Amino acid sequence: MKSVHNIYFLLLLLIVTISCKNNEELKKETPLFDRERSHKKDFLTIDTHRLDELTDDQFLERIQFDYTKNCLTNKDSIAIVENDGYRINLFSVAIKNGWISRERGAKEVLQYLKVYQNAKTAQGIFPRSFHRITGEKIKGKTYGNFGQPYDVVGTAFFATSIQFTVRQFFDKDNPIENEIRELCNSICDRINWNFAYNTDRKCFTWFKNGEDGKQFDGKDLVGEMDETFFLQLLVLGSKNWNYGTEAYKNYVSKIFVDEQYGYRYFSTKQYDYKNSKQFTGITVNNPEILKLDNYPTAKLGYLVQSHIWFDLKGYGDSIGNINNMDYFEGTQKAIKAQIRYAQINPGKNKLYGDVWGFYDTYSPISKKWMVTGLPAEGDFDEGTISISAVMSAIPFAPKESIKCLRILYNEFKNEGIYNEKGFVMSVNTNTRELAKKPDTFFQPINVLSIENYRSNMLWELAKKAPEYKASFKAAGLKPIK
Repeated sequence: MKSVHNIYFLLLLLIVTISCKNNEELKKETPLFDRERSHKKDFLTIDTHRLDELTDDQFLERIQFDYTKNCLTNKDSIAIVENDGYRINLFSVAIKNGWISRERGAKEVLQYLKVYQNAKTAQGIFPRSFHRITGEKIKGKTYGNFGQPYDVVGTAFFATSIQFTVRQFFDKDNPIENEIRELCNSICDRINWNFAYNTDRKCFTWFKNGEDGKQFDGKDLVGEMDETFFLQLLVLGSKNWNYGTEAYKNYVSKIFVDEQYGYRYFSTKQYDYKNSKQFTGITVNNPEILKLDNYPTAKLGYLVQSHIWFDLKGYGDSIGNINNMDYFEGTQKAIKAQIRYAQINPGKNKLYGDVWGFYDTYSPISKKWMVTGLPAEGDFDEGTISISAVMSAIPFAPKESIKCLRILYNEFKNEGIYNEKGFVMSVNTNTRELAKKPDTFFQPINVLSIENYRSNMLWELAKKAPEYKASFKAAGLKPIK
């Protein structure tokens, strides 16, 4: 009996030792953003009231750092595919800039990928939101009138990110990074884009619905230059796609071309898009105001997103050739139209001119969501600037965007326009009121846009992927001479 007790004692001692060792290792692991790394770049830690002392590049990196830290240290309790689709890119940016270690970043990315590998999908299309552990849809969690849809666009966000950024960045030959690449391929390869495609209408829709996801639901994705343009490019190089260039040609052949102040650009034609209560909860009293020549109808937030992964500057297809501009140039012209509107300033709003930036955002005056930067129930321009709109324009108009951001910072820093989470969502230049809630959806998009301006990082990573070249070739995107 004594020997048996000794064996039990030794086993217990072994278990306790292993447990203590594991706990010790957990304690040793540094926080994702440890103070020691931040202090290597002192401008990442100086008081938010002193950012006017920084160079332009330091100022931009500080914005990226604060946004990234806010997004990655405040992980959603449930998996929301459109959010994770952008945020998973941030680890690569953080490692590249020395904010976090490669080893720690790789571990975090692997955890994200395991969650998505475990998700219960409809032929690879992810639910809009699901439980991070079980992979099941969240009971009672609905999205407006759509219930609990499978998110085609959100799935494309995630697939594009892991295929063109994550898989390319984590290229080392070690167990963690090897598994990262394997999971990236596995998740992308199981997505059946044919299932997401409406062959009758020759387009994708935003959602698939129903228990088995067979119902097409939401907006038809065709004829507008918005954040879904990259989806058309993505499928051209994807494994499970049987319809060649049919969807792409249908999409681009119907793209709306707008013109303001002599600037022609690819745009969105549904000026009152997102006007329904399920999205905004507001009613636009005078939707005709959106069609006036002197109102900025270009939606910068929509126009810029496809350019995060695809470097379209100087590349044109048949539609670009017909309109004598490439897709990058089209976005530049849309930005110029916004700036010109601000210079004309028909509403006599304070600071307009060098200050501009109009997009869906939260109004600090009406305390409601503004559609396309359309304020106060849609009747007049109240003077609210979307800070995300300004930042998203940095790769296309860096001089004007950075100047605008610095003016806004210097003018409103005492009101708290910049805090430990970065810039607030919006500011009214007349009343000096702020929408203090951060724009957490657009924060990662802005980090990535700034990084492409600073280093071309995401563009250069994407170009290494064979799917990137296949997409360009199929789309007929060629250098413009």
